[in-house]
Amino acid sequence: MPSMEIVKRIRNILFTAFFILYATELLTAQSDNPYHINGNAFQENCNCYTLTRDQTAQSGSVWNINKINLTQSFDFHFNVFLGCRDSAGADGIAFVLQPISTSIGTTGEGLGVEGVAPSVIIAIDTWQNNNKGDPAYDNVSIHLNGDLSHNTVNNIAGPVTALAGSDNIEDCQWHVFRIRWDAASTMITVFMDGAERLNTSIDLVHAVFNNDPMVFWGFTGATGGATNNQRFCTSLNATFSFPDGQITCYPEPVYFRDSSTSFGSIVKWFWDFGDGTTDTVENPAAHIYPQPGIYNVKLNILGNNGCLSDTFYQRVVAGSIPIADFALNDAPFCDNRNVDFSNLSRVDFGTINKWYWSVDGSIEGSYDSTISKLLPAGIHQVSLFVKTKEGCVSTDIDKTIEIKPHPDAEISGRPVACRDEMISFNTINLSPAIVVNKWHWDFGDGGISNLKTPDYSFKDTGSYMIKTYSIADNGCPSDTSLQGITIYGTYAFAGKDTIIAIGQPLQLNGSGGTYYNWSPPYGLNDVTIADPVAVIERDTKYILTVTSAVGCPSHDTISVKAYQGPELYVPSAFTPNGDGLNDMLRFVPVGMTEIIYFRIFNRYGQLVFSATDPKQGWDGRINGRDQTTSTFVWMIAGKDYLGNIVKRKGEVTLIR
Repeated sequence: MPSMEIVKRIRNILFTAFFILYATELLTAQSDNPYHINGNAFQENCNCYTLTRDQTAQSGSVWNINKINLTQSFDFHFNVFLGCRDSAGADGIAFVLQPISTSIGTTGEGLGVEGVAPSVIIAIDTWQNNNKGDPAYDNVSIHLNGDLSHNTVNNIAGPVTALAGSDNIEDCQWHVFRIRWDAASTMITVFMDGAERLNTSIDLVHAVFNNDPMVFWGFTGATGGATNNQRFCTSLNATFSFPDGQITCYPEPVYFRDSSTSFGSIVKWFWDFGDGTTDTVENPAAHIYPQPGIYNVKLNILGNNGCLSDTFYQRVVAGSIPIADFALNDAPFCDNRNVDFSNLSRVDFGTINKWYWSVDGSIEGSYDSTISKLLPAGIHQVSLFVKTKEGCVSTDIDKTIEIKPHPDAEISGRPVACRDEMISFNTINLSPAIVVNKWHWDFGDGGISNLKTPDYSFKDTGSYMIKTYSIADNGCPSDTSLQGITIYGTYAFAGKDTIIAIGQPLQLNGSGGTYYNWSPPYGLNDVTIADPVAVIERDTKYILTVTSAVGCPSHDTISVKAYQGPELYVPSAFTPNGDGLNDMLRFVPVGMTEIIYFRIFNRYGQLVFSATDPKQGWDGRINGRDQTTSTFVWMIAGKDYLGNIVKRKGEVTLIR
């Protein structure tokens, strides 16, 4: 006995031979072309025609040589191709009914049919001719008697966009162009890609064709200065569908239903079910695949004009039974946080698209692949079964999960404190039956601690949110406990150290708080204000203590040196040798409010240094060069605090 594989191959060979023989015979029987072709039009294959190449000044028409009777309804399906040029593409094509001739066609904006009367024209116009009132978008419209203007009564429907939802049909794509004439209701309806675009009611026989119902039908197309490749096919589109509710889970029978479209009648169907079996009827009997798997089903149809369609392919999955499985997020599983159930289900053939979860016998209302549940402490049962889009259903998988209780904790600590003050915090376990062994503190300023009772100080004032949580022996964390704390503080500043003349009033300027206290009280007019005046006769160090309404004291000091003065002091020598001692020549003003000048001259009377700021000094260089041991003359002038000008002059020795 031959193997099943050999049998399948022989069956396919015989089917193919029959397919070719049958198609050849039918083509021979209908070899006479029922269409008259004019101008630049030409036949591409059995059922497709080019009306215009992508060239200027083209005109083409294709007419069926047999008239149709408009007292009878028709439903024509075509495939149309308007080219690949958008803004530079033109001019369009037209479906025409007319009783005159099968040798009609003109170029340019007339779409190959302008001036033909009587006629009914369904135009797909891709060029904006302002003189005809064309819209800016590619459009479809219905006209009478060779008049393509949208501004006259011969425009009986439209214009509307040729495609639903798009302004452009010159998109390098084929589109299904359907024209339906209902003779009883005298209704013309135009569809594009299955979407209705136009309809209008008109008695074509009486209102247009002078009571003569017999007309030719055909397509015309044209280009002018702008161009496009414009084509049409009499429809021969193989396709199939499934009945509503069809499932393809093996070994369920699969019902294939032909939904092909053809301009004329379909005389033969050529099915290949992808498993080595074939058929030639319109709607095959129920098909049972030999085993689960993926099968590529093919369908060709043969029209009564002898044309064979392109092959329609569709994948059919004979589904296998899926295996349900799931995993849980990392333990521990606690009663105060969600437990995530992650899908691990699988299937060899098919696609899982529904997940049926059950927790403690309660069906979840979601078909999602994962769920997240907050469960109370205790033992829980979780189950899952899954379903594929092919209709296959798994068995249930059940798992047991233990949910552990979490501890309850809260913060014990002060709500108010001072900057740099050490504060003791504590966490209180509100569920003592649950043993806690870990703690986590976040003090809101970047500081953290893992102690149960940490001591902590804040370095700056402000409001902070303290957070803490505990972790029990069973691994479950408490909820995070929050407590706000406000940190107050002062920033005492007494001022920079300074010098004054004996008896010269010194204005102190303290800052950093609300309340002030200076000590010692020596020489001060008021020790309780921020800016007392000091008059001293000796060197003094003042301590400033600053506090706020809640306390929080801080301290700072200022040293005041008292000199005889007002006076200007200049050293008699300096040693600029880089040892950090006496390297710069500086002056010391005592009791001065202003320095007018400080100048140094060499022995030749040349100015080598000048300054008015006591912080500046001479480093013993002239133009960047070190000076050797020598004597220099200095001159200085300033204004004292009484307004008197004080001038001094002397010599200084530079020692190397």
